[in-house]
Amino acid sequence: MAARLAAHPRPDQGRPPARRRPPLPQLRPAQRTWLRTQRNHYDDLHPDQQHLLADIGLTRDSARTQPLNPYAETALTHARAYADTHHTLAVAYSTVHDSFPLGRWLNDQRQQARRESAPSARHQALTAIDLWWNPPWDLAWQRACTRARITQTRPHGVPADVRTWIRAQHAAWPHLRPQQQQLLTDLDLTPQAAARRRTSRVYPPSPGLAHAHTYAQAHGHLACSKDTRHDGFALGDWLVQTRRRARQGTLSPTTTQVLENLDPWWNPPWPSIWQRTYQQTKLNHRNGQAPSPTLQRWTNRQRTRWNTLHPTQQELLTTIASHPDT
Repeated sequence: MAARLAAHPRPDQGRPPARRRPPLPQLRPAQRTWLRTQRNHYDDLHPDQQHLLADIGLTRDSARTQPLNPYAETALTHARAYADTHHTLAVAYSTVHDSFPLGRWLNDQRQQARRESAPSARHQALTAIDLWWNPPWDLAWQRACTRARITQTRPHGVPADVRTWIRAQHAAWPHLRPQQQQLLTDLDLTPQAAARRRTSRVYPPSPGLAHAHTYAQAHGHLACSKDTRHDGFALGDWLVQTRRRARQGTLSPTTTQVLENLDPWWNPPWPSIWQRTYQQTKLNHRNGQAPSPTLQRWTNRQRTRWNTLHPTQQELLTTIASHPDT
């Protein structure tokens, strides 16, 4: 038996024993800083430097995937847990997660990321948790975008504050970064998508349309005062609210079209009081009546301020024989 073993030596027989890596001593702060620099700039090192670092356990893979110290491991654990619950790491500075100062730690990481030329292992891990943990725009925008994303499927609809924020993004769309536009596009929250939903939505008929139709037939316009009532219906107040909704982009296309057919200037870009006074002056002119002193002063003021008027206001005034002073 011994002879057979001697005739067939073990594969490692005759080789020098493997060198055991001695355990690393406790590092001083300056050494930890130096080691952090080697990890962050590992790819820029000379191959012989990388070979020397391998002797103390720092390889290309460990430089990219392993946190530098136990505190970073703890911080990343809290970051993962927070992101699993809140779907974002765009947290405020004061955010605390299970007694860990997560907001302060993430703020430090963002400042470091802006100073470093290459992402560190910690920052790569954070990117794997949340791609937009360190966005080039305001963190409040990122939090609002996340809230818009997680509330899209709520059974009771999107909250009012989210709807307001989405409308603000539509208004500011040309000024958003391409990445911000893409995030909203992925959620189908573009201005085009909003317009498509408005035109395809079925709206119940508005109770004020019938009264607006009757009033416009009688008076030839919808420039009535706020306190106007028609057959007991608060038509003036309804028109004020309807104009506000139109300017906010929440009025149904059907209602908008009906009102524009009744009076093309039911919601003018100039003050409603101007339109109402114009209609009164137009009525006097059509009936051949002399204007009241108040209307005469108004007409004279339009002539002297002609160049400050909207071009369409000027066109309307010419229909009642009102022209600029020469």
